[in-house]
Amino acid sequence: MVEFKQFYTERDVSDKLAGLIQTTLPETCLELSAGEGALIDAVLKIHPHVNITAVDIDQKNIAYLRKKYSGINVLCGDSTLPEVFDLIDNSSFDIALCNPPFKNIDINPFLASMVFDITGKKIKGDKIRAEVVFLLLNLKKLKFSGELAIILPDMFFSSLAYLWLRDFIIKNLNLRKIIECEHKSFKKTEAKTHIYHIKNENVRKQSNILFEKNGKEYHLSCVNFVSSNNFPEASEKYDDKFILFRGRKSGKECRNSGVSYFHTTSFDSHPAGKETTTDAQEYTAFKNDILIARVGTRVLGKTIVFQGNPSLVSDCIFCLRISNENLRNYFFYRWVEEKENWISANAKGTCAKHFSLVSFKNYVRSCIADYFNFKGNLNGN
Repeated sequence: MVEFKQFYTERDVSDKLAGLIQTTLPETCLELSAGEGALIDAVLKIHPHVNITAVDIDQKNIAYLRKKYSGINVLCGDSTLPEVFDLIDNSSFDIALCNPPFKNIDINPFLASMVFDITGKKIKGDKIRAEVVFLLLNLKKLKFSGELAIILPDMFFSSLAYLWLRDFIIKNLNLRKIIECEHKSFKKTEAKTHIYHIKNENVRKQSNILFEKNGKEYHLSCVNFVSSNNFPEASEKYDDKFILFRGRKSGKECRNSGVSYFHTTSFDSHPAGKETTTDAQEYTAFKNDILIARVGTRVLGKTIVFQGNPSLVSDCIFCLRISNENLRNYFFYRWVEEKENWISANAKGTCAKHFSLVSFKNYVRSCIADYFNFKGNLNGN
């Protein structure tokens, strides 16, 4: 369901979530983003007598769920609003399963207060990731020692911006296992995701987390999980893995050049023209280069993987060249997920918002360091 940024759970992923639950005879189960019932089906196969409360924002889904299941409590509404959330008893569920929407949502006093009360984090700005909200909403409804299996995008595993959330999880909960989902596990999204199995209890001496990747299990230290991404800003260790530059000519100069070019107006329609010569690669975009609009309130951060013929880039465009396909894909999908928050923190200017080459280069460096650090951790285990 792209309208609500709810990407329905595939059967194999649903089965993995339900299979993580260790409680042998749970009496109650919560599903706050029920969709068409994939997670409900999975849990009922294992626990056919569990009492389920399901919530969904889409009226079509609600009608479908009520027709499909006769014995569950189905609520229609937005779980992030207090009038819906308060209909569900706190601390009353043995287990919860959730595939939350992947998007930013408006922060309201109820959500801001809940996040602060549970984690101590004061949210700045007027947006918050829905995934954070659904994680905390589920925890608030679980009994002590209740279990949650939830799907979260990669940013919560690897981004510096969510170090505070990882720290909260490790210090206050029992993180039993993380499973890296296979690429394209969800229809209509390329987002890399992980399944988290969390028990609502504090484990003071937890030192390792079971991590599963490609069917193999590893032990990931809690220290690495929380802060392995905390690399020094502007570290040049991996600068040989990418090329980043800003175009030299203005949009008008590019138009007058008579050659193919890429400007902020080109994201919707790339102007045709004769190919540029390849003797000035630092100003030319080639196939598979990542092009990012660095200026312009309406287009700031707009991004594509370029597929055209060699073209001049204007001074309003950053061109990022990463030859390693896996690394390029990792960066691209992570940037797509994180760019709104990153731009909000780093964009400058009043009339024409923009961000600098230096700040973006540091972001690229951080992402690439994350990629190789995590890869090294797995290879070292």
